[in-house]
Amino acid sequence: MKILKIFLLLSSLFLFLHASDDKHSRYSYKNLEYLDLDIEQIKKIKEVLIESKQKYKDFYEYKQEKEDKLKDIIVNDVFDEKLYFEILNDLKTKASLLEIEKIKRIHTILSEKQRKKFSKYLEEWEIE
Repeated sequence: MKILKIFLLLSSLFLFLHASDDKHSRYSYKNLEYLDLDIEQIKKIKEVLIESKQKYKDFYEYKQEKEDKLKDIIVNDVFDEKLYFEILNDLKTKASLLEIEKIKRIHTILSEKQRKKFSKYLEEWEIE
């Protein structure tokens, strides 16, 4: 009886997690198929993403160096609040600028209708 309950619970959970929602059935993480892009738009967005990829790679290397400095500040006997704040602020500013540049370029490629759809999933395009 316990096995049956567990089976029903797991199958219910599986069905719940994989239930299809018509509005977003064509959507998956960073997949733009739900926007119904034309061939030219696909080409332009691929260019944006490829160009952004190297900038992101450079940023993550820079971020790693800065995070090492943050760790050093924590380990030191005296906490340098000003330097810690400057490093954090610098990282957040650089990440925001990269995100703005990419989103701005994508924005110019999309139609008004596509931008409305795109805006629903904007959070996943943020740099962490």
